[in-house]
Amino acid sequence: MATKLYDAKWMAETIQRLADEIAANRMPGDERALIGLRTRGAILADRLASALAQKGHSLPVGYLDATLYRDDLRGAAGLKDIKPTSIPFDLSGRGLIVVDDVLSTGRTMRAAMGALFDYGRPACVRLCVMLDRGGRHLPIHADFIGARVDVPPGGFVRVKLREIDAQGDAVYVVGPGDSEP
Repeated sequence: MATKLYDAKWMAETIQRLADEIAANRMPGDERALIGLRTRGAILADRLASALAQKGHSLPVGYLDATLYRDDLRGAAGLKDIKPTSIPFDLSGRGLIVVDDVLSTGRTMRAAMGALFDYGRPACVRLCVMLDRGGRHLPIHADFIGARVDVPPGGFVRVKLREIDAQGDAVYVVGPGDSEP
């Protein structure tokens, strides 16, 4: 059975804390923007944009599906349901904050950076994740982190969001042999 680590209250508080950290962070570039990685990162980017707007910081939001930029298309990732990329502003010269749910190996972020640079040349790129579970294969780190989570070998972290999951907002650790939440 998967272990529930965090609930909706934690998710809401963490979004507010991350918004505070982003608002206080100085970045190169004339303007800043959020880029949500499809699917859960896009939802979290919308939540962050809303929290930032309540604090007087209006940041545009774009959405990116980096599936076709992954280096493991023939392996585990496969060609899943590819979602549309929508970036309705120029990336050039902006400070970008890429938002995702979980950072693990770093391969998704590497793919996202490859895709982003096809859209323009940002002044800088920062990464915001709800959970950092470790296990990097690439030298990538998050600048804004909700929490660091230890996961047993062979296990993984699952973030559930009310917009798309029946469980509502929650974070689970799923160990080897555990059923999905």
